[in-house]
Amino acid sequence: MTQNRFVHLTASLTLAGLTALAAATPALAATEIRVAYGNQPGEPVDVAVKAWAERVNEESNGELTLQAFPASQLGGETEVMEQARFGSPLITITAYSNFMSSVPDLAVLDAPYLADDFDSKLKVFDSDWFAEQEKKVEESGYHIVIPNTVYGVRHLLSREPVSTPDDLSGVKIRVQNSQMYVAAIRAMGAVPTPMSLGDVYPALAQGLVDGVENPLPVLYGGKFYEVVKNLNLTAHMHTVAPFVTGQAFWEQLSPDEQQILTETGQEMAQNLRGLVEKETDKSLQQLKDAGVQVHEVDTAPFRERAQEEIPKAFPQWSDGLYQEVSNIING
Repeated sequence: MTQNRFVHLTASLTLAGLTALAAATPALAATEIRVAYGNQPGEPVDVAVKAWAERVNEESNGELTLQAFPASQLGGETEVMEQARFGSPLITITAYSNFMSSVPDLAVLDAPYLADDFDSKLKVFDSDWFAEQEKKVEESGYHIVIPNTVYGVRHLLSREPVSTPDDLSGVKIRVQNSQMYVAAIRAMGAVPTPMSLGDVYPALAQGLVDGVENPLPVLYGGKFYEVVKNLNLTAHMHTVAPFVTGQAFWEQLSPDEQQILTETGQEMAQNLRGLVEKETDKSLQQLKDAGVQVHEVDTAPFRERAQEEIPKAFPQWSDGLYQEVSNIING
């Protein structure tokens, strides 16, 4: 064999070996994160999450992707939270009151009548108090990716008009199955009746409950106005919700990936607030057009009852917690 033929054969074998090695070694795949939420397609949360996914893909050059899973496709809220805590590549929207068992003080953010508006409520997320709570959340196995997403103002739709807490005496109001929501409606003077949202319409029609509370787009979307015709603008909760992942998964992400999720997440929160406010105005007009009577409510008596009753309902809270957080928000 001549030297030239030997060199050519050796080069060919080397190239073939490298080609085979490349074929056997998969390319580095993009990091894919599932984003789970119970909201239906087309609702503000769904629209905002899908826009967030586009921004994450853009900022990461396709190396980090978000996949939206609306309508509880990945399971109920508790199930999804557990998946996240055990390391699944997953982000989900939840309620601060869902931290009652692990970081109980954080649940105060879902308490009624803490704020008169969202600008005031959002101040709490820049406080030293909230920074301390975030550390406790991480110790419990979670990481708050976006703390400050505006979810909506909750009002009361009922069979009879409501203007004072006395008007709610003996009145059964549907709530979600949450300690905080049960305590909130009880503090307002009504009888809280936990049930799934899907059961509310027949329960109203059959007289099993007398009213339902929720943000206006939910009250309109559920068609509850077909059964009860009085919308009372109690504004008992300015709900702000966090997007959460597991601390173990968060630590697997690179600092650049964490920064992309955090920065684009804040853009998403601003976008979601605009969508919520637009949808709220639209739903109010739709309710009026459907024949619902809208009642302005003096919230001062409800606020006084909440300040007195809510702290007593949660003895696991730090002393003076409700007032401390109220001072941060309203100070």
